[in-house]
Amino acid sequence: MEEAVIEAGKFVGAGFMFGLAAIGAGVGAGVLSSKLIESIARQPELEDQLRPTYFLGIGLVDAVPMISVGLAFYVLFVA
Repeated sequence: MEEAVIEAGKFVGAGFMFGLAAIGAGVGAGVLSSKLIESIARQPELEDQLRPTYFLGIGLVDAVPMISVGLAFYVLFVA
């Protein structure tokens, strides 16, 4: 009985990790994109300077959920 509870806890924990990582990445990408659009609307001449910084930021925002998914799979199959 106790093993079933531990196994269920693993699935619940991994599910929370997947879900929260997706929500966090969506919110982060949305905020970053909105700020880019706002910045370009204020100063269109800086678009060429802002775009590389935006792509770097999006890459960093998307790296966190990828790490979380890796940890969730670790929790599911190894721990």
